[in-house]
Amino acid sequence: MIKNIKNLINKKITIMGLGLNQGGLGVTQFLAKAGVKLLVTDLKTKDELKPSLEKLKKFNIEYILGKHREEDFIHADLIIKNPAIPNNSKFLQIARKHGIPIKTDLDIFFNICTSQRIIAIAGTKGKSTVSHLIYKIFQKAGIKSVLAGNMGISVFNVLDKLTPSTYLILEISSWQLEGIKDYKFRTNTAVLTNILPDHLDRYDNFESYAKAEKLIFKYQKSSDNLIINFDNKETHKESQKIIPRTYWFSTQKKVCMGCCLRQNELIFYSGKNEISFAKISDLLLSGRHNLENILAASTVAFIHQIPTEIISQVIIGFSGIPYRLELVRENKGIKFYNDTCATTPDATLAALQSLPQAPILLITGGKNKKLDYKKMAIAISKDRRIKKIILFQHAGYDATSALFFHLKNQCSIEKIIFVKNMLEATKTAYRHAEVGDFILLSPAAASFGMFKNEFDRGNQFNEAVSNLP
Repeated sequence: MIKNIKNLINKKITIMGLGLNQGGLGVTQFLAKAGVKLLVTDLKTKDELKPSLEKLKKFNIEYILGKHREEDFIHADLIIKNPAIPNNSKFLQIARKHGIPIKTDLDIFFNICTSQRIIAIAGTKGKSTVSHLIYKIFQKAGIKSVLAGNMGISVFNVLDKLTPSTYLILEISSWQLEGIKDYKFRTNTAVLTNILPDHLDRYDNFESYAKAEKLIFKYQKSSDNLIINFDNKETHKESQKIIPRTYWFSTQKKVCMGCCLRQNELIFYSGKNEISFAKISDLLLSGRHNLENILAASTVAFIHQIPTEIISQVIIGFSGIPYRLELVRENKGIKFYNDTCATTPDATLAALQSLPQAPILLITGGKNKKLDYKKMAIAISKDRRIKKIILFQHAGYDATSALFFHLKNQCSIEKIIFVKNMLEATKTAYRHAEVGDFILLSPAAASFGMFKNEFDRGNQFNEAVSNLP
């Protein structure tokens, strides 16, 4: 493994963006273990990066924290950027001007990855749920597989578990896809869950964001597999352009090949035969969006010839993953749901649609990604279940401002309560709740400013909930 990166040993490498979510940490650990000389630079301070720095303390790494320096992007042989760093960064432009190559962690990984069986999952929402479901089905079937990617599991943490026959189930973001477009990433099996408005603070428009997500299948060949959403407008319109062998999933229509819903049953169509493999009433996951996730994962399982009974057992017993509409506690007849990974209005509306008929106290708001909150404001103002709307009030929390702007014209101001932190939000919701109510954290926005990331936001909610009397 080390000999594959021996050409980096004597290079001066700048890692831009250590971060807290494995985007920079995984590749830093891997290269440091290999003896590569590293300089790590991040706009976050030493205190903010403490969890990541703690994992690197045994390595001899140079750090420039709380700022970036131009010289670190000029006097370097290679820049490895965190996927979260925008491509138009001033410092990346400086590196390009001086002819310094810029790579991402996945660039390094794919050059040394031994697996020849990669299942990659992309899309705006549902990636993590689909990835975990596929992994659990493969594990249940006794198929050697590993799970990694854009869910906090660095690909470098699973590198030594890979062989040519091991399935790598890889969740991949639009930012990561962009970062490896020069590599011309091709996967044997690709899943595109959906394309919805997101990250418009990073992209020029929705079209450029959608183009980034579609990189998941751009370099696939006719012998490869693509599992794609029939019901999503943006993915459906690609049907005439797609080269790989295509399988659709749908909750609305019968598809020619793939998984779909027929009345109460989940069906797989092979083109000739149909197989019923579960009933909606048997599933633990709720909501139309989760049904799409189940159909996508099941399609992958069927085309890899996994027995129907195994697929059925896994999807029926699957209760979801943390931070995605997760029931974290029931206290005095009040249920607390953690949906911190809902970072867009569409995701929050999907969460609300998934909950049964009961009064809801909604904790929401955060940093805007240049998304439109009017549709969400109208929907929640018409939703008679919603008793209170608890909004985070914080400098830079422009999604809160955008949402409030539309809400005040749609519903009673008495429904809206501003709070300064998660503890206050949780206590306020609990104070207004009664037996049978749901308290839902679903921010519809990014977390930057008040929280380190969406997982920190979710952890603070869980802690506040657990400390309630």
